Amino acid sequence: MTAALVAALLAAGPVAAQNLIAQDGWEGFAMRDSNNNFDRCVLYNRTIEALTASPYDMLGITRDAAGHIGLLVFYEPRALTRGNATVRLKLDQRPIVSVAGNVLSDFHVDVPTLDNDTVAALRDAKSLEATVGGHTIRFDLAKMGAVLERLDACVKIYGPKS
Repeated sequence: MTAALVAALLAAGPVAAQNLIAQDGWEGFAMRDSNNNFDRCVLYNRTIEALTASPYDMLGITRDAAGHIGLLVFYEPRALTRGNATVRLKLDQRPIVSVAGNVLSDFHVDVPTLDNDTVAALRDAKSLEATVGGHTIRFDLAKMGAVLERLDACVKIYGPKS
């Protein structure tokens, strides 16, 4: 689903992003599945325009309707092999945590759910390193608490109504 979304954005340009959301330099949107049902909200560490120009070397933070926080990590082309993978995360100087991920293309991995301790660490983190299959990428982070709050608000606005 995510690979199709990136391909659609690359083909259509920035106007394709509906339900645009933004927070402190991060931009994203509410994502829908193939049946046009709400899937999750995502904020990327760059603008939609920059995402459209190049979907590499970037980070996405996601939140689904059940409140699960996840990651989309984008590497260089041909860096990864599709399938299930262990993603090793290092937030600041904290110990490395291993989480389950799914490599969706040769350059990006989806981590659908982070545990509560990792989310709490992410909220205050200044850096994140993610390693998959021997490939490590590092991101500088700022104001992650506000990013997570914006994702929560996005789910309340665009998510399923109870």
